[in-house]
Amino acid sequence: MKLAANDEQAIRNVITLYFTGTYHGNAEELKRAFHPDARIVGSINDTIQDWTLNEFIARVTSKPTATEKNEKFDKEILFIDITNTTAIVKTRVFAAGYTFTDYITLLKIADGWVIRFKSFTT
Repeated sequence: MKLAANDEQAIRNVITLYFTGTYHGNAEELKRAFHPDARIVGSINDTIQDWTLNEFIARVTSKPTATEKNEKFDKEILFIDITNTTAIVKTRVFAAGYTFTDYITLLKIADGWVIRFKSFTT
C-alpha cells in the first residue's frame, strides 16, 4: 500500500474521531476510529488498565459524558510520525480530572487508517 500525500490529514481525522468520540460519548465515532481488535492499555494513578475496544467504549460512553459534565474540551496532537503503513501519534488529553499522555499506533488498512493500539499514562 502506497503512502498518499493526504495520509497525515487522514490520521488527524482519525485522532479527531477519537477525541470527539470520547468527549461526547459517541460509540459510533470510536468504532470508526479504532480497529475492532484494538487494545487500550495504560496506567491511571499507577494502576495498570487493559481494555478491549468494547470495554473502552463502555467506559467513555457511560453517563454522564464529558460533554454532560461540562468538561473543557482540552485535547491535542503533539506529534505524528509515519513510516509506510504504520504511524505513531502522541497526544495530550485532559479528561475526568486527569491529564493523559497517549501513544497511539495506527495502521493503514484497505479501509484507511485505524487505531490499532493505544497506550496511556496519567
